[in-house]
Amino acid sequence: MELGCGDGEPLLDLRRRGLDVEGVDSSADMLDRCRRAVADAGLDVVLHHQRMEELNLPRRYSSIFLAGPTFILLPDDTTALRSLRGIRAHLADDGAALVPLFVPAPTPEHRFGEMHEALAAEGALLRFSLRSEERDEGSRTRRAELRYERHAGTDRTVVDRTWTLHRHTQNGFRRLVTAAGLRTEAVQDAAGRPAADDATAFAFLLRAAG
Repeated sequence: MELGCGDGEPLLDLRRRGLDVEGVDSSADMLDRCRRAVADAGLDVVLHHQRMEELNLPRRYSSIFLAGPTFILLPDDTTALRSLRGIRAHLADDGAALVPLFVPAPTPEHRFGEMHEALAAEGALLRFSLRSEERDEGSRTRRAELRYERHAGTDRTVVDRTWTLHRHTQNGFRRLVTAAGLRTEAVQDAAGRPAADDATAFAFLLRAAG
C-alpha cells in the first residue's frame, strides 16, 4: 500500500510491473487525477480516499510505504502517532513499512516572492511563489504561505494556500514508532546507507514489534 499516492506516481508504474499495490490519499482531487491516469493507462488499481491518521481498510499489507516525505505534512506528534498506529494495524506480522522524512531548512528572505513557472499539458502557464514563512522551534513546525497562479489566455486564477510542515528528529521519531507498536529496523539515507544523526533527509524502515 502506498500512503499519499497522489495522482499516481510511482503507483501506476508499480502496477505496470505487475505488483499488487493499492493507493491511499486524503485528497479527492488528486485521486480523481489518479483515476484518469489509471484509465488512460488501461490499468486496474484499487484506490482509497482516507486520511493517513484515520486508516480503516479491510486488509493487511506486507509492505506499506510513502514514496516521498509526505509524513511531515501531519501537523503534530499526536497526529503522527495516530498514523503510525494505523500503519501498524494494517501491516502484516512479517511486513515492513518505509517512512521517509526530512528536516526543512529556513528559506532565505530573498527567495520570498520568487516566481517559478511551468507549462501545463494543455498549454496553460502555471506559476508558484513562496510569500512568507514562519518557524516555531518549540513545535518543530514551518508555516509557509504559498501562491499558485494559472494563466490561460485572458483567464487568470490565483489561489493562496498555507502549508505547515512538522519535522521530526530521529530520536523523537523512534519514540513515536515504539509507542505505535512498531520497531525501528534501520534509519537510512537516500543511498540506503545508515543515516548520520545530523542528516536532514532519512527514511525509517519499520517492522511490527514482537
